[in-house]
Amino acid sequence: MIVVMWRKVLGLLLMGALCACTQPINRCETAADCRSGALCLQNVCVYDGEIDSQACDRPCATYEACSALTLKCQPRFTGLVVSPSDTTVDGGTLSVRAELRVTPGFAANFPESLNIGVSRGDGGTVASLPTTTEGDGVYTTQWSPSGEGAYRLTAAYPEQGGPSTTVGLTVDTTGPLLSVVPTASPSREPDGGFIYKDPAAPGAWRRDQTATVRVDSSSADLDPQSVSVLVRGFDGGVALEGLTLAPSTSCDGKAYCATVEVPLWKPGLPAFRGEFAVEVSAKDRVGNQTSAKGSIPVTRWKWRHGINSAVITATPAVGNKGVLYVGTTNGGNNDGRLLAISEEGRLLWEASTGAVIASPAVGNALPDGSERVYAAHRKASANRVGFYAGSSSFVSSCVDFASTTALVQSALSIGQVSVGSASETVYGVYTGRAGGTLFAARPDESDPLLQCPTNLGVGDVVAPGTMLASGPFVVLGTSTGRLKSYALGSSGLWSSSAQWDRPLGVLNPTAMAVADGRIFGGSNDGSNSRLFTAPLDGGQDPTNTPTGAPAWNASIGGSPESRVVVGLQNNNLLALDAADGGTQSIQTPSEVIKGAPVWGAGGYVYTASSTSGVIQARRPLDHLEWQFDAESPIEASMNLDCSRAADGGVMPGMPGVLYAASQDGRVFAIVVDSPGLDSTAPWPKYQHDSRNTGNPDTPLTSCP
Repeated sequence: MIVVMWRKVLGLLLMGALCACTQPINRCETAADCRSGALCLQNVCVYDGEIDSQACDRPCATYEACSALTLKCQPRFTGLVVSPSDTTVDGGTLSVRAELRVTPGFAANFPESLNIGVSRGDGGTVASLPTTTEGDGVYTTQWSPSGEGAYRLTAAYPEQGGPSTTVGLTVDTTGPLLSVVPTASPSREPDGGFIYKDPAAPGAWRRDQTATVRVDSSSADLDPQSVSVLVRGFDGGVALEGLTLAPSTSCDGKAYCATVEVPLWKPGLPAFRGEFAVEVSAKDRVGNQTSAKGSIPVTRWKWRHGINSAVITATPAVGNKGVLYVGTTNGGNNDGRLLAISEEGRLLWEASTGAVIASPAVGNALPDGSERVYAAHRKASANRVGFYAGSSSFVSSCVDFASTTALVQSALSIGQVSVGSASETVYGVYTGRAGGTLFAARPDESDPLLQCPTNLGVGDVVAPGTMLASGPFVVLGTSTGRLKSYALGSSGLWSSSAQWDRPLGVLNPTAMAVADGRIFGGSNDGSNSRLFTAPLDGGQDPTNTPTGAPAWNASIGGSPESRVVVGLQNNNLLALDAADGGTQSIQTPSEVIKGAPVWGAGGYVYTASSTSGVIQARRPLDHLEWQFDAESPIEASMNLDCSRAADGGVMPGMPGVLYAASQDGRVFAIVVDSPGLDSTAPWPKYQHDSRNTGNPDTPLTSCP
């Protein structure tokens, strides 16, 4: 500033010289030759800053300074800056800062405090606020608004006429308005015997669907980045966070709108049906938070199909692409049907060729993408064994024969035996024909004589007894208490005698299962019933564990240890440790479980009652997580598959589908939290796998 003033003085001197002036302005030798407050630079008095107030034309106020240059009172401060400036604030305590800025060259002379007050926007006084001096002209205070509305905050020099600044503050303590609107579940009306809506919750979404939820607000100050969605599982089930909101293009006059997709299989649902709470929170631009709630009704019901005049005792099979094959019979076991049903609940085809007592089995996928489903029929006295391949046309691999006493009761099993020109081999036994007739259906065999070789007198296999295929052998338990193994010879015909033949110590074996090279099975011998085990290679006689009541169809779970589980007639589940033989009894009050328990991925075990039809999900085995009443006894074992796309491909990350068939001809599809069978289980269901092959070498369907 001094340099600037010096340049001005030199300019004046130069002008004086040009005007032929003889006396320089403000000539000095020392500062004493100048007025107070000036400097003597190069023999010229230079005036800058502030001088004694008495030198001015009037006494200056404390917020003024006497300018050494003009000898007039000038503002000591260039301004009074207040923060926050005009803005909207929330209702919390507000920190206010006021700063006096000094005119360069003048002394600060800051007052001890400022006058800071708040008034209503309409002029009404609210409060005078005490200030704290922070130094260097900075003053602070705090204000706690008494309510919403417009306010004026004024900071002023304490002397009348001093600098003053007023800012407008709008106090907003209310969060933005929010609404949560879940869309209605898709409506699918009954069709051809299929019921798609849960009768107990017709407006519910399915557990395997994705529901859309709309979030909107009429508040223009909503901060879109602050919106978050939480979906709470039902009845303490795990919650789902981190969902992504997608802005909508049309908000119907709202200031904000967005949608979020909720995968309904992810929140916890420890029940058959329930409601998920959708909680949305958001803030406005000053931080006020608000929330809103909605709910999504959810059910595990996928569909139900009622088959007229039908009895179902055979376990349905699931094909390589998720087609469900269901066999039925009538009261006399001399008529019935085989149905092919898609996973989404649509009848693909139906064959009315006779009663299906033995559970059907599905072969390997063929090169053209099709598959064979093998079945044994009886219609009146006509007995037939063969397959279907994508339609209701029955292809017989074996010669039909007439008999009113013969019946294939035990499940078919499938092996891969490279004899002759065929590999896929389907085994079964005609009970009541020539002392039990063992057959091997081989549709790929080019020699007609070898397409269905038979072996007489092997012993009857009665329901619910089963057969196993392992390597080149087939194993069966007969109604006379024998466990036998047979194999096809190199000629393509049966070997003349059993590979091995062992006494079981029981008379009526039920379904069998395999783990670690050993066969496990139960028996239906009243109070003398047993749970037996025998080497798969027949190397020694079986051993058994008394059960005290008929033991029905067994399955074997996996980690953490292999356990053989079977339902008992005395309303219990019996679990046997396959390694050490230790047992555990689990009560199933009033319920007899005849079907083999189904071991699903994720640690679930599914059972169905042959007494009432109640389906239960257990995790672990002795803990009931949810149940569903099918209202009709279920004697057939259940099946479990992946969720499928329209082309039959597996849908990764999705839940599974549990299939149950009641004795009164109804088939249920239920969405469960297991994406398919437990891959660690040696024998997770009746006949091992979803295709019912009865072969421990068949890979379990992978449901990633």
